[in-house]
Amino acid sequence: MEGQLDMALQALQTLMEPHRLMILVFGVFLGLAIGVMPGLGGVVALAVLIPFTYNMEPQSAFALLLGVAAVTTISDLIPAVLFGVPGTVGAAATIMDGHAMAERGEAGRAFGAGFVAAALGGVLAEARRP
Repeated sequence: MEGQLDMALQALQTLMEPHRLMILVFGVFLGLAIGVMPGLGGVVALAVLIPFTYNMEPQSAFALLLGVAAVTTISDLIPAVLFGVPGTVGAAATIMDGHAMAERGEAGRAFGAGFVAAALGGVLAEARRP
């Protein structure tokens, strides 16, 4: 158990270097931009970006791909709520309530509910993992 904790702390220290943290943040913004486009999801974003990571060091490439993958699954909420167009299959159910709320002027409330539900779902799913 101690060895795993040491390795996790070393990985966190590696990720928290300013250069890699900036790459991670860039990946988040890039993933958000790609994820908002209907029809493009996380798999497409990763497939497009993998060739750009060939000349990067492995830790930086992982930070970029991690940032992209982290937000593409939730960024499809934005077109579903605002335009009534699901970005991916996972956002199809969001249209029924989220888009109706946006039409009534409650888009912020729909975004808040969607983001909180996604965060709780992600945390609880990871907590249940064996």
